[in-house]
Amino acid sequence: MKKKLSRIPDTELEIMQVIWTNPTPITTSEVKAVLEKKRRWSIGALQTLLNRLIDRGFLEAGMQGKSKTYVPLVSEEEYLAVESSSFLQKLTGNSLTRLVASLYDSKSITDKDLRELKEYIESKK
Repeated sequence: MKKKLSRIPDTELEIMQVIWTNPTPITTSEVKAVLEKKRRWSIGALQTLLNRLIDRGFLEAGMQGKSKTYVPLVSEEEYLAVESSSFLQKLTGNSLTRLVASLYDSKSITDKDLRELKEYIESKK
């Protein structure tokens, strides 16, 4: 049975991105070290967020010696698919054309981006 994924808050997503982009299992201190390249994190706050991710079914915890370790149960691709679908539905009524038109009209994407998108679509046919 496919698990139902829900959107996670930005701080939890930041943690998941660290876990997705580093070898796993990864320890709490390794996660903290990567996160602290951008800003300070308290170990207590980090542990709370890691526990929430476990409760939500995004992570599995284990032990390596005395260190708690984490392995993702949800891939970055799975989460991106859920987020993208939700985003597209909420903002454009599930119209990819409306989304691209809006991005183009607001100059958020360029002609080069559109050419790359066209090439991608052609490669999928």
